[in-house]
Amino acid sequence: MLPLLTFASGLLAGIVGVKLLKKVKAPDSLGNFGDKARSGLDKAQAGLRDATVTSLSAIEKSTASLRAKLTPEEQAVAETVTEQPVAVAKAAPRRKPAAKKKASASSAAAAVEPKPESDS
Repeated sequence: MLPLLTFASGLLAGIVGVKLLKKVKAPDSLGNFGDKARSGLDKAQAGLRDATVTSLSAIEKSTASLRAKLTPEEQAVAETVTEQPVAVAKAAPRRKPAAKKKASASSAAAAVEPKPESDS
């Protein structure tokens, strides 16, 4: 029963608090506080935007310098390839597949003459 009383008293206090807040008019200092907060957020947003632009500019500059370092080598290679005439070679005829090892081993053994036995 005690938790039920605690809940009911909290509910009543909440209802009374909300009604009082609706009736009371907010002082002008809260309005000024909102304006100050809004202007502070605007300044922070502008600072963040400037930092982002600066970092993106630095990335763009470093990328451009790396591209400049790498591009001349690629162009030099491309120019040498285009300057040399490309010789078109005829494809060599395909060779016949090698004979099986068993057949080649037996023919190699037959082709080799045995050594004459010495009279030792």
